Amino acid sequence: MKPSIVDHTELDVVWDACDRPGWDRLVSQAVRSSLEQSWAYGEAVVATANVQVGRAVVCRDGEPTAVVQAFTRRLAGLGTLVRFVRGPLWLHDEEFACGRHAIIAAVDATWRLRRRELAVWMPEIAAGPRSDDVMRQCGMRRMVTGYSSAWVDLARSEEAMRRELHGKWRNMLRAGERTGLAIEAATASGPELDWLMQRYGSFRRERRFLGPELDLIQAFAKSVGRQGDILVMRALADGSPVAGILLLRHGASATYHVGWTSDEGRRCRAHNVLLWRGMLELRDKGVSWLDLGGIDATSAPGVARFKLGVGGDVFTLAGTYI
Repeated sequence: MKPSIVDHTELDVVWDACDRPGWDRLVSQAVRSSLEQSWAYGEAVVATANVQVGRAVVCRDGEPTAVVQAFTRRLAGLGTLVRFVRGPLWLHDEEFACGRHAIIAAVDATWRLRRRELAVWMPEIAAGPRSDDVMRQCGMRRMVTGYSSAWVDLARSEEAMRRELHGKWRNMLRAGERTGLAIEAATASGPELDWLMQRYGSFRRERRFLGPELDLIQAFAKSVGRQGDILVMRALADGSPVAGILLLRHGASATYHVGWTSDEGRRCRAHNVLLWRGMLELRDKGVSWLDLGGIDATSAPGVARFKLGVGGDVFTLAGTYI
């Protein structure tokens, strides 16, 4: 039973009444939106896994204040498992002023009342005692520590963004720029994305790398709502591709999703050039924030150092709760 201090009676939670254009508009209002709460990601998960997706809009006094996707799976003989991944998205930037614990409790209550099954939350709130209090007030306890990444502010001048780069990273970028790499940007699924998926897939198999699944990426590409939600950046040396990265847009934010580089690409510092040019490309298309797509200094220290060198606001989410 939920503690009595959680009061969400003034909130309305409406499930599955929002169409895609409406959902996309609301996601675009979020100051920093997560990839996992985008409509295209939801459709991609449905297409590649034995799950269904539900979408809720939470209103206070008739005005939307948060949105959240829920992924549900029927477990043989055990009922339904529902997962909330990096949600809700908060449509206003007041950290706790609008009562985030009440919003989470309201969503959780409507689901449990409707399904009476197990809900697993990975909420989009920062780790710390205050967030633990929020989740305890919702009657949940933490089972797994949270995901870490960094947000890069793209709504700045190129000069300001370059100043934020760490010195060693900036030096590698300059070295890469001096090699004369040609940079291509493709804003839709096509041969560039196919090329990157082939290289990334081979790398993933050879290294037994637990990165994003290829079928999920390809399903996302088929589900995007507008050209430009996919951005493939490729670096070419003497006319031949030597490295590539994939950036996925969701509302006014984007996520660095996967990358691949060859030995020549590493020698040319191609990844530094690609990510820098990708950041500028996103900024010019109206994207305000870039999520660097996860930082794990334990299992991938080299990747973590590369991402941390970009600067940005490092964050760790509260964790997984049931």
